[in-house]
Amino acid sequence: MTVFIAVYLAALCCYFYTRTSGNIKYRAINKYFMATMYLALAIVTFITKYEFASYQTLLIAALILAWLGDIFLVFDFNRGGDFFLAGNICFVLFEQIILVDQGSYWFNDFAWTYVVVALMLAVVIFASGRWPDKIKMGKMRWPMIFYLSSIFMHGITGLALMIMMPGTSYVMLGLGSFLFMISDIDLNLYRFVFNNNKWLIRFNSLTYFGGLLLIVLSTVYA
Repeated sequence: MTVFIAVYLAALCCYFYTRTSGNIKYRAINKYFMATMYLALAIVTFITKYEFASYQTLLIAALILAWLGDIFLVFDFNRGGDFFLAGNICFVLFEQIILVDQGSYWFNDFAWTYVVVALMLAVVIFASGRWPDKIKMGKMRWPMIFYLSSIFMHGITGLALMIMMPGTSYVMLGLGSFLFMISDIDLNLYRFVFNNNKWLIRFNSLTYFGGLLLIVLSTVYA
């Protein structure tokens, strides 16, 4: 596992360069390598530790959809986003089941997550409508707001796991999900507000692939 993490982090360091190099071939190879690493570890862990009929299958489905999102996003932003949207839904369902089944919480115990998400969406809707010359979403405004609702729910549900569930694996899962959300917020800032800021896109890579690594490791150390 130490070797796996070391190789993964080394590939991530390389991606800081290939992502901003302008060479889409090297970028794709680097990204696909990391994506296949996290998915392969997740599948091996699932096969060795869990049953197919368990709700852990939802997490595998989410990670497969994230992998497909990584594959398509390099060449097709919209198609990649579709896979990530479906993946976010699976992540949220999986984490909410954990809160109910493992934490013995009721829906009203984590209903605050929906309030936080609603407030975050309200800020995005207001800001993008109030300053369209600075937040240049154009025709993508409402599709992106719809997508952001899923990633906000994913990240804030991860925050609920960190707050409400004891145990290292739950904290890793929650933190990974929260970082996943931060990465998408950062990506939208890069794409629609601060164009061509290399440090923003590198931060996106760090939080995204770091978050996914934590999510997968949470199953290894559960």
